[in-house]
This record gives sequence, C-alpha cells and structure tokens, in this order.
Amino acid sequence: MLDEFYERREAADRVRQRGQDLVKAVTSARDRTARKLANQTRELEATRDRERLRELGDILTSNLHAMERGMEVLRAVDFYDPEGREVEIRLDPLLAPQQNAAKYYKDYNKAKTAEQMLTIQLEKGTRELEYLNSVLENLSLAEGERDLQEIRQELVETGYLRRGKTAAKRQKRVSGKPMEFRSSAGLRISVGKNNSQNDQLTTKLAYKSDIWLHTQKIHGSHVILWLEGGEADAQSLTEAAILAATFSQAGEGSRVPVDYTPVKYVKKPAGARPGMVVYTTYQTAVVDPDPELAKQLRVK
Repeated sequence: MLDEFYERREAADRVRQRGQDLVKAVTSARDRTARKLANQTRELEATRDRERLRELGDILTSNLHAMERGMEVLRAVDFYDPEGREVEIRLDPLLAPQQNAAKYYKDYNKAKTAEQMLTIQLEKGTRELEYLNSVLENLSLAEGERDLQEIRQELVETGYLRRGKTAAKRQKRVSGKPMEFRSSAGLRISVGKNNSQNDQLTTKLAYKSDIWLHTQKIHGSHVILWLEGGEADAQSLTEAAILAATFSQAGEGSRVPVDYTPVKYVKKPAGARPGMVVYTTYQTAVVDPDPELAKQLRVK
C-alpha cells in the first residue's frame, strides 16, 4: 500500500516536472514573439511620417536652382504648410541637387514598402502570440502524461521543440481523450484539453448539427454539445457555456462571453495553427465560470 502511494506520488511529480519544462519552453517562445512584435510596432510607427519625405522631395525638386553640391541645408518655403512657413531640409553635401531630391523619394518608397511588410509580419506575429498563449492555457488543463505528450508532439510539429534523439524513428502518434461531461438533461458534452483534441473534436468527430462553443476572443477549450439528432435544451446549452468559460483563460473571472453555433459554421483555414478556427452566424451567452458544476457534471 505504501509502495503504491509513493509510486503514484513519483508519477505525479514527473508529470508536474515535465509540464513545467514545457511551460518554460513555451513561455520563452511567447516572450520572444512579444518582444519582436513590440519592435515591429515601433518600426511601423516610424513609417507613418513617410508622406513628409515625399513632400520634402517635392520642395527640393522645386528649388533645384537654389541648390548646389556641398550644401548641407536648404531653407525654402514649405508650400505644403497652410501658412507658407519656411522649412529647413537637410542635404547630403556629397550629392548633386537632383540626387538629394531623389534620395528623399527613395526613402519615401522604402518606408512605404516597409509599412506593407511590417503590417503582414505583425499580423503573422499576432497569430503566433495567440497560438502560444493557447498552448500555455492547454498546459494548465493537462491531467496526465498522455496530455503532456500530446502537447509536446504538437510543439515539435509546429517547430517550437526539437525532436529528441530517441525519436529518430517515427513514433506512433499519441492521442489523448477530451474531458467528458453529462448535462443535467443527459446530453453529452466534450471539452478539449489541448489544440490537438480541439481540432479532433471540432473538425473530425462532431456532426454539423452539434453545437460548438468557445469563449469570445479569449483563449480556451473547444466545447461540443452533442445533440444526437435532437435539439439542445436551454439548460444543457447554459451548462455547456459554463464549461467553456470554466476551461478558459477567464476561468477565474465572471460574466464571460461564450459564442456558440452549429459546427457547420466553424471552419479551419488552410495553414492555420492547431486549434485555430473561424466561425460565423453565432450567438453569445454571458455566464460565470463554475468549477463546482464542472465537477458535478464530469463523467468519471
């Protein structure tokens, strides 16, 4: 009996330690992504004044007659200023007048191109940050070694972890099971514990008429209310929404908005990260998380 107790405790410690290792790796990747986004945001802000570069190029072009090689500054009327005030424009003394004007136009075009590229990079980085935050949320829901192994596989496949030396040979994919609940009215409710399970539930297992639930703009589990050809009663729908709120980043909050819609309106875009979907034609319920209710409804 005592040996069994210590074995269970050691197993729990191993799971907790492996979980912490994954949390550390994902947190590090998340922080790097956040810093990169902050830098790109500052770079994007710097391109906002690019129109002024074009205007200064226009002013120089209109004043080529007043310029000569060797000048460091040109003082001229700013015809873009409503009050027609004078402006000082810095010049490269090594360049000819026409070359100085061309340099401002070139800098304008570079800033314009940079804005386009940075906008795309920021959108991509924001999606990466959302994904990494979702993985951290999933790690908090892991209940055992299988759940952690499933998340580790996902991180290897998405490039955030390197495949171990022992995995040189292709290993059989680990597939964990979602949490299962039964509503007060007897309807089955499934809750994914990680992105792999979320994808499996939403895109592979659920029927188009089943109800999909997820916290609105908050990281959390995909929840499926199985209708089995029938209709959702109000109580079951409310309980499923409460589970979605409970197993989300807002699990300790209150008045959490939960979107719900038939599965047929939920789509996974091509190339999207695990767990990422888009949906339309939805309704929203506002509920309070309830861990105690989750315990009561959980299928053992």
